[in-house]
Amino acid sequence: MKKRRRPAKPKHCGSILAALLFTLLCGALCLTLLTHSIGHQRIMAIRRGHAAALLGLEDHLGLEIHHIFDTLNLADLNSFDDPVQELFSKDTFPDRTSGPARLRHDFRIFRSTTGGLERIKAFARIFATQIRGPYTMEAEIQGTFLAGSIPTQIIPFLLKAEVTAGISSRDWLHSQGVQVASTVVPLVKPEDFNLDLKRLTQRSLDLGDLELTWSEIRRKLGLPALEAPPPDGIYLVRDPECVHAILVQGDLDQLEFSSYPAYQCIRLTRGNTTLHMEYEPKGTIIDCWIPDPLSTTVFAECIVINGNCRSVATCRDQDENAKAFHPDSHILLLASGRVTVTSSLEREGLGIRRIPAPGISIVCGKSGALNAGGEGIQLSGPDGIALDASLITTGVLSNGDGAVQVNGSICAGGLDNTGEIKFTFVPGGQPLLQNLTVHNLRMIQGIQVLRIEEVRQDDNE
Repeated sequence: MKKRRRPAKPKHCGSILAALLFTLLCGALCLTLLTHSIGHQRIMAIRRGHAAALLGLEDHLGLEIHHIFDTLNLADLNSFDDPVQELFSKDTFPDRTSGPARLRHDFRIFRSTTGGLERIKAFARIFATQIRGPYTMEAEIQGTFLAGSIPTQIIPFLLKAEVTAGISSRDWLHSQGVQVASTVVPLVKPEDFNLDLKRLTQRSLDLGDLELTWSEIRRKLGLPALEAPPPDGIYLVRDPECVHAILVQGDLDQLEFSSYPAYQCIRLTRGNTTLHMEYEPKGTIIDCWIPDPLSTTVFAECIVINGNCRSVATCRDQDENAKAFHPDSHILLLASGRVTVTSSLEREGLGIRRIPAPGISIVCGKSGALNAGGEGIQLSGPDGIALDASLITTGVLSNGDGAVQVNGSICAGGLDNTGEIKFTFVPGGQPLLQNLTVHNLRMIQGIQVLRIEEVRQDDNE
């Protein structure tokens, strides 16, 4: 009996199934891509909205920060009983609505007292929140206030002058050709400020609390104790362990500084006589003009002139690009008379980057027996000089037609400027300047923005 043959499958059946499977896979892939594309567009739209919202809130924070800076720049601290408490308060900066943002303020104040100096740090946190939206931005500002007897090396800018009513000290200085960094609040006031030079001069000449008389100074020099200045010349105030100061009696024609990798060099010229000293900052004296060996003696980096100094400059005999000060140098030049700066005075950098910082503090004023010469500091260098220096004088700070960059501090009894002065505050590092203070002073040492960032809504509750 013959078996029945099964009908043969069509040859194209497998191809139809493969085509159907491929079509299904393509459809699923297209659907996935379409869903991903729609989701991606939604995500991008949310991100764009988020970025736009934060940018708008940041603009409102920026305007409020400018408002706070302007208020502090215009504030007369002496007109308040407690200036910090009254300025950093919601009475001065109330919570308010600004367009689509709600502004809220939070203030904190921390006080500390050392001797006769009160230092106050005030913080203002500003929150900008969407009125109709979930986003919040925060900014934080810090202001540092000083009151009492303030060391000059932490005073950024103090000037005796009459400021036009209704404008800030910063705007008045700008009209006088002085540009001050935005983080500094300059203090310009018509009253004399009480600059106490006596203690600084006593410490510079190693007199302790002895009176500033010629008899005491001459004893320090090993001369007969007479109430008359010693003969004009250059002396060392020293003991077996330390050269406390170079003392110049009479006018000095030229004072030059130069920096070398391992040491600092000072050159003094008076008439036909030129003397020099080489020493390691924070270390020993390498070479000096006197015959006595000084290899175990430290130099306190102090130069005292009872008279005028006609030129303070960088010595560039061997290198046109030489810098004046070693990175570790903190020199004090204390003169009873007028000091004229005739070139750049820059501090050597550490490594390949130069960070401006005062290599010298120039202090001019009369105290006790040291009362010869004129008054003030004269900037007479070429156009475009840079001074890594603190400039402190009871007289007038003068500048000619040139542009000067000052990296340090300025404290002056007057200003005569026909050029341009650009000022950046950098605190000095001369330990002796702790003895030079201005009494009964209130001032803002600086203000700065610490941060601007987004915060979560629950962090702002």
